Amino acid sequence: MKVRIGGLNEMSLIDAEGLIAYSIFIQGCHRRCEGCHNPSLQPFEGGEEMDTSEIIDEIWRNRDYYESVVFVGGEPLDQPESLKELLKFVNGTNMEAWLYTGYYSDEIPADIFELADVIVAGPYIEKYKTNGFPASANQVIIDNRGSKNETIGNI
Repeated sequence: MKVRIGGLNEMSLIDAEGLIAYSIFIQGCHRRCEGCHNPSLQPFEGGEEMDTSEIIDEIWRNRDYYESVVFVGGEPLDQPESLKELLKFVNGTNMEAWLYTGYYSDEIPADIFELADVIVAGPYIEKYKTNGFPASANQVIIDNRGSKNETIGNI
């Protein structure tokens, strides 16, 4: 399955709150949030088209180094089928799946919601900028790692 990406960060320590992460920057975002951290990822025609199997193979080869795989954008939910395929792969490993989305939690499709271990949900709103995590105070962090879904914070 094809996915359009704006880049891969093969060793991130910031995208998953200190976990060693492989971050996938999904290309394209319909939201166009003012003050977006990644405006170059907004156009759908940008980036590079890759096969999800290439990304899966790369992560699998280096799986001993990663604690998490992070899906960020752009807007990962604008490519839902490839996102689901990649999330399902991560679920079959000992790594955590982190999803950053501009969608509110009740807008996230249930099949994607249940595949992500941690979700940072909500659009970036510049007037609520935090200079921390999450990036704006309206965003929530949803922790699906335990036995029940729990909102663990918003600022």
